[in-house]
Amino acid sequence: MKLIKNSPKIWIKKFPWKKKSSNKYSRGRVLILGGQKNMIGATILAAEACLRVGVGSVKIICTKETIQILSIKFPSALKIEINNISYLRSFLKKESKTTAVALVGPGAGNNTKTMKFTEEILKHIKYVILDADALNSFKNKTKKFLKYLDKYKLITPHKAEFHRLFPTIKKSLENKEKVFKFLKLCKSNILLKGNTTLIGSNKKIIKNSHSSSELAVIGSGDVLAGIIASLVGDNKMSMVEAAAAGAWLHGDIAKKNGRGLISEDLIKGIPAALKRLKNE
Repeated sequence: MKLIKNSPKIWIKKFPWKKKSSNKYSRGRVLILGGQKNMIGATILAAEACLRVGVGSVKIICTKETIQILSIKFPSALKIEINNISYLRSFLKKESKTTAVALVGPGAGNNTKTMKFTEEILKHIKYVILDADALNSFKNKTKKFLKYLDKYKLITPHKAEFHRLFPTIKKSLENKEKVFKFLKLCKSNILLKGNTTLIGSNKKIIKNSHSSSELAVIGSGDVLAGIIASLVGDNKMSMVEAAAAGAWLHGDIAKKNGRGLISEDLIKGIPAALKRLKNE
């Protein structure tokens, strides 16, 4: 399988810039599964990244413990309180008519509830980015997980998360081989995080070296997932294009920021990074 170097040249023509005719409805909506009270920061980082990159609106699935905090901390995001699977199921049947993209993982919590909620979202929403606890909650349930993956889905694991999901794939293999073996298991998309990030689809593997060691910090992956979720859609980018563009932007912000980066700096750096990309 061909290995391609990531650069704006391979996806810039599809980048979904805002137009004069754009409005919040034409820009689309992203649904984010929040959950854990002690990890609200991860949900907020992902949601704010999503909005700053350019999606029209974000709706966060909250619990009774988190909805008030999120309403105070992040007023520009929509919220809905959902505490059980039956309410989620009926909500998604209606929501899927207006929402085509979901992000599951940042702040969700590693538990059975997250796994069940993730399953329902995968059943009802076309484009789904799966990160962090959306992946961890399926540990020892790989077959069940794989049946939901298709060309409209993306998993974004780091190495440890990858091997929890796919324990039969040898840790000693090079990352390119790990991605290749995943792609043989299912026709979906993967972004394997590391010093060099690899983005794989059933047609190609993209190598992203436009990065910085400063990205090895808590919350960095939540921002990346939010960026990708904002870029993907029927009238936007394909999942693999969005993943490649998101990885490049994420790395570009970190490189410009320099040492001492925290994840809030990534959020602050989005407008300038978009300006640099537009000028290129």
